Amino acid sequence: MIINKDVMRDHNERSVLQAIVNHGPISRNEISKLLGLNKVTVSDIVGSFIDRKLVSSQGEAAAKTGSGRRAELVAFNATYGYVINFSISGDILRMLVTQLDGRALEHSESPLNQPTVTEIVAKMDEMIAQLPTFEVDNGLQAMSIAIFGSVYQSEIVTSPFVDFGDFDLVGYFKQHYHVPVILENEANLSAVFEQDFSKQELQSIVSVSIHEGIGAGILVNKQLYRGNYGRAGEIGQIAIQNPGQPRHRLANLASFDSEWSETAVLRKAAKLKGVKQYTLAELVTAMAQDDAVIVGLLEDFCYYLAMVTSDLIAAYDPQMVFFNSPMIEQLPEILKNIQMKLSFMPLVPPLVMSKDAKYATLLGGASLAIHQVLDMPNTRLIFHH
Repeated sequence: MIINKDVMRDHNERSVLQAIVNHGPISRNEISKLLGLNKVTVSDIVGSFIDRKLVSSQGEAAAKTGSGRRAELVAFNATYGYVINFSISGDILRMLVTQLDGRALEHSESPLNQPTVTEIVAKMDEMIAQLPTFEVDNGLQAMSIAIFGSVYQSEIVTSPFVDFGDFDLVGYFKQHYHVPVILENEANLSAVFEQDFSKQELQSIVSVSIHEGIGAGILVNKQLYRGNYGRAGEIGQIAIQNPGQPRHRLANLASFDSEWSETAVLRKAAKLKGVKQYTLAELVTAMAQDDAVIVGLLEDFCYYLAMVTSDLIAAYDPQMVFFNSPMIEQLPEILKNIQMKLSFMPLVPPLVMSKDAKYATLLGGASLAIHQVLDMPNTRLIFHH
């Protein structure tokens, strides 16, 4: 743990470090005023952070007319170490390395083709081994792993795209790299990203993630809402019935995942066009050309997504609903369509695209990993994007 566990100073240390991370470069006097702490206490804590290279001096502030001695500014030392973050889907393995302010140092990805968990882990080890030597003070500090599926107490409950079996991902990487390891659902991490990489104060949000599957990350009162067994937000498992179809047993109904994930939409497009495969680029081109078949398909997609979005709004009453989706990123008119379909609701929060559909999950993982490194859970830290 970086922060000392002295009970008398624990709260003050976290508060001072939070002020430096979120507002730095900042002077000791400004920290004292911001937190209402004694100047001597602040100076003592800042001095201890500097000794441990957690904080660095940035020189003196510009002098004001008529002022006396110029104050020394201090800033968070983001190069104290780095964190490695992975995202494992059914067809691609991504890795992002960041320093402790969230800034990216390295990114790489590798395609996956129905791999075993052993093959995935071997590929992760290989990607780590190929990393360059970073100019940081203390090397690797923590890791995060995002999976498409349910996670409960650092264990995978379900995963529709990869059979993890009983393999202990967290235990394996802890043993091999001797750092804390966080395992989390990818949609949850996309929600964390939207909050922690924004200067806007977000109390309650929903982040709808649409890729191979569909999930929702939910933040309530700034905290992740996971549910009783980590299954909150698994909207891909919602049963849906197409209009005009006869009633079926609920167990026989199609799931939202199987019908309207990005993968499912492209599969439907291929069938409608009579081809084996259909790409997202082709879908975008067809929409630009006003292809009636594809326009109709996406109208159906918007209908069902609007239906699920209305349920999420009714259930959680979020400030904002984010959409983390390469398809919607390239076809932003989808959001306008959904907004129109929800006009019957008395109050619809802003529906907005993710600030970074590609890296949101990885950066959300980086945030949780950095909070772990700094031993500052449930503390508002603002990172750089």
